[in-house]
Amino acid sequence: MASSYRKFTVRSVVNESESAKSFTLVPDDGGKIEPYFPGQHLPLRLHIPGQGRPVIRCYTLSDCFNGRDYRLTIKKELSPANRPQVPPGQSSTYFHETLRVGDRVEARLPSGNFFLDLQLSHPIALLAGGIGVTPMISMINALRQSRSSREVHFIFALRHGGDHVFKKHLKEVAAECPNIRMHVLYENPRPQDLVGIDYHRTGRIDLTLLREILPSLDTEYYVCGPSAMMNAISTALATEGVSSSRIRTESFGPSSLAFRTATAAEVAESDPQHSRQPVVTFARSGKKASWTHDANTLLEFAEAHGVDIGFGCRYGDCGTCMTRVIRGTVQYLHPTGASPDPGTCLPCSCRPETDVELGA
Repeated sequence: MASSYRKFTVRSVVNESESAKSFTLVPDDGGKIEPYFPGQHLPLRLHIPGQGRPVIRCYTLSDCFNGRDYRLTIKKELSPANRPQVPPGQSSTYFHETLRVGDRVEARLPSGNFFLDLQLSHPIALLAGGIGVTPMISMINALRQSRSSREVHFIFALRHGGDHVFKKHLKEVAAECPNIRMHVLYENPRPQDLVGIDYHRTGRIDLTLLREILPSLDTEYYVCGPSAMMNAISTALATEGVSSSRIRTESFGPSSLAFRTATAAEVAESDPQHSRQPVVTFARSGKKASWTHDANTLLEFAEAHGVDIGFGCRYGDCGTCMTRVIRGTVQYLHPTGASPDPGTCLPCSCRPETDVELGA
């Protein structure tokens, strides 16, 4: 690994909404925190009771760099209403129900490719859905702290007022920074949610709204929220001629359309010469199987065959899944935040290009 874990103590826990809390972490050694760019995330190692080994997760930092502490704002992930048999989020439940002030977690250096460059000054649009607002808060706070005059349109879509994190803070920023124009949408406002006071309008983020709010669709976009939202917005903007290089999406998940390559299934369908699928061998586990179209990454393939590879972000940013490549080559589906060591790969972000043998 490029960096080791450092111990942090939970200094404060703050309720931000009915479903989200902020956790402030300070270094146990009394030193300063490592610098980071607004929008990056923090890889964590959590010692959750009842788990046989530490759980690795990444959470976006929800404040700009201050040299003293890290802040994480985490929504408690419940079981889906239409699939109650699916367990609630393991790590978010741990944060909400178990972690208390004075408890400890371990963290590596902040990382990630989704961040705002404060040295630039061109206009930007920040589009957030639900708890996907966390990197945007970091960006907005950094712009405010640096007294930037950059033109910013911040569009925040939520279900209703119960999910409205940082509500008071965002109103203060809007009053203080006229260059940061805020637009809040509730999809299903409650009776107590007042338009013009709690939010600006009802609905979702779509092209009609963007055309109405933005001076031009030809701007740079930062998009973070549910995968369906990010895919819909990215696709809609692309159909309007917005370059993929100007649409940046939060890198936790497969919604970064700008960097997507063809899946193994698509390659096989389009080129008969590729119909013979590579053979994947897991040396330590003693398992071997031909690559199948229903697994998009080597990590998914390993999981389907009962091979245990530790992971964190599942998108190549934390480096947790780094695995030795004994022979063969792999193809990456997108750029990764972590750089694999020589002779290794990040199974969460690649698939086999040839027959491949992994040390897992």
